[in-house]
Amino acid sequence: MPRLRTTIALPLVLLTGCSRPAGGPAPSASPTPDPANLERPLPSPVPDVVARVNGVAVSITQILPMARAALDLVSLPERDKRMPGILRRALHEYVDRELLVQEALARGVGAETREVEWAYDQMRREHPDEAAWAEFLAGRAMDPQSLRSELRTQQTVTALLAQEVGSWPVPEAEARAAYEANPPSFAPPGSAAPPPFEAVRGEVEAALRGQRQVEIRKALIARLRAKARIELYL
Repeated sequence: MPRLRTTIALPLVLLTGCSRPAGGPAPSASPTPDPANLERPLPSPVPDVVARVNGVAVSITQILPMARAALDLVSLPERDKRMPGILRRALHEYVDRELLVQEALARGVGAETREVEWAYDQMRREHPDEAAWAEFLAGRAMDPQSLRSELRTQQTVTALLAQEVGSWPVPEAEARAAYEANPPSFAPPGSAAPPPFEAVRGEVEAALRGQRQVEIRKALIARLRAKARIELYL
């Protein structure tokens, strides 16, 4: 455990030690980062606000939890070299998630409080000892309140994506082709013959949507990015 605590604490020391004080000069905006140039040196000092997404500020502390898992897989001697790229990838992911959250709010999609509390309680039960719980939270740069907020965000995004997947149009020809490729797979147990296509069309379409969840998510993010105002300062 001591080694784990060391690897977790290090990025906080490196980042907060060079962070721009509140009220300092505003950083200049930059376009969406070039994937081939992610490893360029970080600005010095690193700004407190590393991006704005449709006017919503993103702070350096907000992207740390996403960056930390990747940083923990990097050896200490390589950490300084790899940190710029890891932080910029984490920022890219965070921007995507912020766009999804904003879209969810615009559509009136949200997480159920009881589901958030259930997820929180499950995590707490996995760490019944107070010291273990404190270490779990510290390892994610969170406290109980921020953990609940993170769980709510995750579930909000999940609800939005479920809505998007459920509304994805499936052409009849594609659904029919999937059905005809293996009609018996849609037959109920014990049935002598598969049901007609129209009887299971909804099931076929749901299966095809499930297979395309990654594609659907990417398409949604691409649409949101195309109309968003994204300013990057990292």
